[in-house]
Amino acid sequence: MVSTPTISRQRPGSACEECRRRKVRCDRRRPQCQVCFETGIECKINTTRLPRGPRKGQLRTLRTRIAALERCLADQHPEINHQMASLFDGSVLDCDSEEDPLRDLPPLPDPLPVMPDAASDDQRSSKSPRSPGSPSRPPGLVSDLMRADLDQLYFDRVHPFAPILQRWRYHVWAKQPKKTEAQTCLQYAMWTVAASLSAQFQSLRDRLYTETRRMLDAMDLQGLKTEAPSIEQAQAWILVCIYEYMQVSALQAWMSTGRCCRLVLGMRLYELDDPNSPVTMAREQEAVLVDWIGLEEQRRTFWMAYSLDRFISFHNGLPFTLNEQMITTRLPCPEEDFQAGQPTLTSYLSELMTPSPFPRQHGPPHSHPHSLLPHSNPLNDPLSSFTELILLATIVGRALSHRQTLAVEQLHPLHNHQSLDSFWARHTYLHDLLTHRIQILSTYPQVDPMLMFARIIAQSMVLFLHSVLETITWKTGDHLLGIIEFERVCVLAAHEVVGLVKVQSSLGYFKVHPLTPTPLIMCTEFFSAHGYLDTSFEFMLQELLESLQEIERVKNPVHSPTLSGQ
Repeated sequence: MVSTPTISRQRPGSACEECRRRKVRCDRRRPQCQVCFETGIECKINTTRLPRGPRKGQLRTLRTRIAALERCLADQHPEINHQMASLFDGSVLDCDSEEDPLRDLPPLPDPLPVMPDAASDDQRSSKSPRSPGSPSRPPGLVSDLMRADLDQLYFDRVHPFAPILQRWRYHVWAKQPKKTEAQTCLQYAMWTVAASLSAQFQSLRDRLYTETRRMLDAMDLQGLKTEAPSIEQAQAWILVCIYEYMQVSALQAWMSTGRCCRLVLGMRLYELDDPNSPVTMAREQEAVLVDWIGLEEQRRTFWMAYSLDRFISFHNGLPFTLNEQMITTRLPCPEEDFQAGQPTLTSYLSELMTPSPFPRQHGPPHSHPHSLLPHSNPLNDPLSSFTELILLATIVGRALSHRQTLAVEQLHPLHNHQSLDSFWARHTYLHDLLTHRIQILSTYPQVDPMLMFARIIAQSMVLFLHSVLETITWKTGDHLLGIIEFERVCVLAAHEVVGLVKVQSSLGYFKVHPLTPTPLIMCTEFFSAHGYLDTSFEFMLQELLESLQEIERVKNPVHSPTLSGQ
């Protein structure tokens, strides 16, 4: 059987322009194909075709763009360098050839996710010339949507325990196309702490912290040569101290807190309302021209640094930096007035911590009925949560000084009697002052992170004062009876701490004050060493350890030898 040769269904020649436009098969009949015949249009054929492949020089442009993208992605994805190097390794591309030199190369890897660069204002500012040592703006790490989300997280979860920013004022300058280095640094510090309190942005946390510290260090070097520090720089240091306490270590936070306190001292924020200062006198005469929001932010920045100085030093029993005796800055106003920009006249710390004119005699607490308490009128008035925390921080600072003074007094055995009387005068005053603050705190109906922490730290200070008593090397019979009386009070305070921790756990992880591990660890140490005082201490110890583990889900536990040994 003879095979019949296959006849092509398509005539030789080129397809017409109409069939090419419609992307249909052209039967290539002449002078008119079937498609053009049916549509009634002229059948045109173009015999000149542009060469296939990239235009001359196009590949050079593409390689330039690839190199630029490689540099942009190298910081966020180091593996890009390896991928690009292997892609072109050993290959010499003729960019002027009309042939496609990439046809024999392996396909490009899947594109890596790239965060949109929303810091256009930062990049525009970074193009301007800078002096040597000037801190350069970091590349954008977050998009516009992420910025808005992190800002919201900050005011929802960070501001309740670090109320140093007025929300409206922040949003005004945050929208400006050009910001100062300190403002940019403050934003990164805000986002750092906010990211650490968010499951969504945990991956950004370390990079934001690294950029914040880099900018702070650069501004410190620049400030030594040129300009004075700004309030945003001090606020950024405060947030860094909080972050380091949560995520790095208590010792690192203590060192950063010292730098922060030195900064606020250099800015003289401790004397913002000195009645003898010419600045204060001029402010009272021209009250209409005063930036009350800016002034209140300065006050709050100082008091936040003051509180961190006391509480973080208390964790390791290390000396603090700020001296209570030199403060002439008024206490912060209520949060509602601050956010509304309403000027409010508040008290000085010395007014709320001044003892009454009825001094108590020296001796143990059980021997004299009259307490050495502050004036009842200012202390009995309802105070803001921030002010209550400042008062507790002051008591913490005085208690630390009390213990350090006792250590020095016991170096001189020849003055035991005089030193013992002085010790009991300080000790009973601090105990009564603390007891009165605990009573005031118990009257507040609302429960917020700052008040809850204040109540926990107040009860823990009762245990701390008892630990100071146990370090006395010289005791009399009356004083031993006083120590026994303090032990009874300590048992009640220990039960109260456990109850407060249970209430706090019901508020949620993100409403726990970041410094909460400090009093809890001190309580675990007390329970471990004083099991003979109460048989339930062992059970309460386990509850506190479980609470610390719960806090670990959001905040790293503060490292403690006693805790790690449990």
